[in-house]
Amino acid sequence: MNENFDLTLYEDRDELVAATAREAIELIRQQIAAKGMCHIALTGGSLGGQFAQRLVELLNAQLSGFKGLHVWFSDERFDTAESSLRNAKPVHDGLRNTSVIVHEVQSSDTAASVTQAAQLYSAELKEISMDLCIVGLGADGHVASLFPNHWEISMKAKAYAIENSPKPPPERVTFSMGFINASSQVWIIAAGEAKATAVMRSMEEDVTIPAAHVAGRELTRLIVDSSAFFTE
Repeated sequence: MNENFDLTLYEDRDELVAATAREAIELIRQQIAAKGMCHIALTGGSLGGQFAQRLVELLNAQLSGFKGLHVWFSDERFDTAESSLRNAKPVHDGLRNTSVIVHEVQSSDTAASVTQAAQLYSAELKEISMDLCIVGLGADGHVASLFPNHWEISMKAKAYAIENSPKPPPERVTFSMGFINASSQVWIIAAGEAKATAVMRSMEEDVTIPAAHVAGRELTRLIVDSSAFFTE
């Protein structure tokens, strides 16, 4: 692991979510104070959804605050806008702080195809880099919607379409690895015994899994609970 890598271990999933959401809020405040804006990307999955819900609660607690915050999504399922599968749903449904600008991937209601949705999102991201990109860790070592044997490390677009995801739904829009790694900080979050092997493989830099290729410009954090961490 390089010197810009940090491992953070929490007792359980709830502690991880609560603490990491507070840390994200502090980073957001710092970036807004320093430059008047902050760009963060959230993720999906059960843990990503729980984190998004907690972050929304904290953002809603100060409705007049966080002007300059832009929220994006490191990957999204191509489905209807109101689908429970959408990674944006916790933010879409829960955020009441109108100072925060949310950038959702176009849904199947508005985009003609997943390819068009990806092209539009990539264009929207043209002049943007993330201050913080959060990605979940799959049991197979995937991050965002970059799955083993179903991703291209050389992809140049900031976001691109996935049409044959090995995990349903098959159509998704994902950040490229290059764009994830252009983020100032990348936080990989994982909880539960099912993620323990992937956590170990990531720490051992097993290059056959996408997670091992994640490297933020300034800091890469692997944030796990005790169940996801092997202590051999």
